[in-house]
Amino acid sequence: MHRSTDTGLLDLPALSAAERLFIWGFRAKARSGSAVPTAADIKQVYDHFRVGDAVLSLESIIEIFACTAHTAIEVHCPTCPRMSDSEHGVLRAIAAAQQDRVDVAREQFERWLPPVGADWALAPVRGLATIFRMAGLILPDRHVQPFEHDRMMTMKSWLVGSATLH
Repeated sequence: MHRSTDTGLLDLPALSAAERLFIWGFRAKARSGSAVPTAADIKQVYDHFRVGDAVLSLESIIEIFACTAHTAIEVHCPTCPRMSDSEHGVLRAIAAAQQDRVDVAREQFERWLPPVGADWALAPVRGLATIFRMAGLILPDRHVQPFEHDRMMTMKSWLVGSATLH
């Protein structure tokens, strides 16, 4: 299907620079046990884009997921050009927070977190969204369709060591 008429999820190359920066940082922080990129690398890249202070919010969001999630979140490696449904949902939550649509952000986080976890996530989400906005990195509010069931089953059968990280 031609990209301009496709209503499905966008992959990383089709996203704006602000969206790609957020997703790269989110993925890198979520996979912090790997050697590359390091925490210093993430901070250096975010500093270059004048959003270095957002790294602390990013760490808080990842920690909230690690401690309270009731459902696994699918996070790809930092260089993967594909985007998971989960990553699109987190991106939509951050974009909504930039527009002070906290209800949409909270609704997105409740897909993976209990209500109290979603509440905890709102403060660092709003902080990160504000830091990005102040640096001129605006995240568009994309109304993407969730993965189709058949496509989700195909992804889950594509095993690369983990059902949630690859």
